[in-house]
Amino acid sequence: MIKKIIVTGGEGRFAKELERIKTNYKFIFRNKHELNILSLNSIKNNFKKFRPDCVLHLAGLSRPMSIHDQN
Repeated sequence: MIKKIIVTGGEGRFAKELERIKTNYKFIFRNKHELNILSLNSIKNNFKKFRPDCVLHLAGLSRPMSIHDQN
């Protein structure tokens, strides 16, 4: 059974609604500073620290698409 779930994008709209739901799961909400999805070290450190059973990826890129195309 899934017990601990890391949630990326923990400050987003969907994550905020998820926080309000009563459940037996332990959600670990991480914002972009706590878990940088573009950094392998950040991901590894969070997995090592929290040892999640599952990941719910809610992080999104919110800049204009032209910036993403350049990078």
